[in-house]
Amino acid sequence: MGMFKNMRDLQKMGRDIEASMPPVGQRMADAQARMANASAFLNAQSEAASASAAAAAAAANGTGQRRSVTITGMRQVGQVNFDLLVQFELTILADGMPPIPGTAQQAVSQMQIGQIRPGMSAEGTVDPSNPTVVWLDLASIK
Repeated sequence: MGMFKNMRDLQKMGRDIEASMPPVGQRMADAQARMANASAFLNAQSEAASASAAAAAAAANGTGQRRSVTITGMRQVGQVNFDLLVQFELTILADGMPPIPGTAQQAVSQMQIGQIRPGMSAEGTVDPSNPTVVWLDLASIK
């Protein structure tokens, strides 16, 4: 007898919860909006990662241009294995040219992240096809 009473109580609680929620159509619209925002975020992250990969490839094959950069900002945008994926905001300094803003997105070990702060300088490789995207030489940070 007690089992059936508990089932009725659970059904009543379910109806009460359902009554306090927005209509199903509104919940679906909200879910679709959140999914669209997540998709846009992932697309932006993919584009940034592709640009950084191109700069890394330019560094590896020797077609990139070495520049001195200053870190002006940084934020974690993800995680790769146990390393942090960090978006760096940079000022790129080229000889005889005015400073230009740039970005770099790359993995930084958790051991090294505490040693990197805005205002520090480093060497970076700029992709000639997109001079605002840099691959940082994290070992050169001063």
